[in-house]
Amino acid sequence: MIKKSGIYLVQPAQLQLKIIYNQRDAERAGDPKTILKVNKENIKFGQSNDFVKRYDEFVEIFGNDVKFLEVISIQDVKKLTKFKKHLKNIFNQYCLNSLKDGRKMDWMKEISLEKAKKIILEEHKKFNENL
Repeated sequence: MIKKSGIYLVQPAQLQLKIIYNQRDAERAGDPKTILKVNKENIKFGQSNDFVKRYDEFVEIFGNDVKFLEVISIQDVKKLTKFKKHLKNIFNQYCLNSLKDGRKMDWMKEISLEKAKKIILEEHKKFNENL
């Protein structure tokens, strides 16, 4: 089976705040007070080299009712990484800051899943036109 890679969006379904890592990664992250917590008010954009595996990871963290959208399929890893960096700039105003070091995360607030998807699709079209 060929792994599908590209840009995804994910949104937890619950109102209760949950940490963004599974148990194993949370232990590696160190101090629990510095781990970002999110709920259905938040969405994340990201890149993945294997959508199925990434979805399974989010199910492990947030449960079966997590929303996971494969927004754009990009098989070229260099293009995927470059486009993800471009999106980080586009979504900057919505991005949450890390509790540990203040850097911008891929988790966002005050933007809907639908609006984020629309922006990604529009930006991808522009991105491809400029290649």
